[in-house]
Amino acid sequence: MLTSNLYATQSYAGQTAGNEPEHGRTGDPATAAVIPSEPVTDESAEPSTYGAAASVNAGVNDANTERQAALRALRSLEATEARLARNAKREVDEARGKLVQELLPVLDNLDRTIRAAHDHGSDAAMIEGVRMVRAQLEGVLRGYGVERVDAVGQRFDPSVHEAIGLTQVGDPTRHGVVVQQAEPGYKLAGRLLRPAKVSVGKLVQQTYAPPRAMWR
Repeated sequence: MLTSNLYATQSYAGQTAGNEPEHGRTGDPATAAVIPSEPVTDESAEPSTYGAAASVNAGVNDANTERQAALRALRSLEATEARLARNAKREVDEARGKLVQELLPVLDNLDRTIRAAHDHGSDAAMIEGVRMVRAQLEGVLRGYGVERVDAVGQRFDPSVHEAIGLTQVGDPTRHGVVVQQAEPGYKLAGRLLRPAKVSVGKLVQQTYAPPRAMWR
């Protein structure tokens, strides 16, 4: 009987001793409920996030680069168009100026014809016809922007007048003033095409002559 109790006691103690390590293991449900678990981090997710952000930034930079390139191309195109327009306008002005310069002698010849007809007492109807032709030609030139420059009575200005002679004058107020005009000047769009050919007054210095003495 004592032997049976002793055996039972040993068996109970062995079970108790054998079960203690089992309760201390981390795999035990009771222990797992008490010990908090470490947060799980997915390290593979961080490179993906950085990669996506880098891709977005690269896309924005590419868009900005393309926009700047488009703006530069647009400015270059506008500058080219403006340069072509200036060149075209300059070429048109040069061609118009050459045409006008070729027609000006015709206008001068008509003026000479009218003066000569007056001096020789030619038929009035013929003179009037020449005047009409001259007026028509002058109207065409005026439509191209041609402006006649008359110089008689104006002070000589070498920028718009060409002196071809001097005329002696006794009036000091006429000294340096245009007294005769051989050919009028012409401007095209404010630019001088041809200066007026003029004769300029030159004051004659009068010398004092004392009265002759009376001899007896």
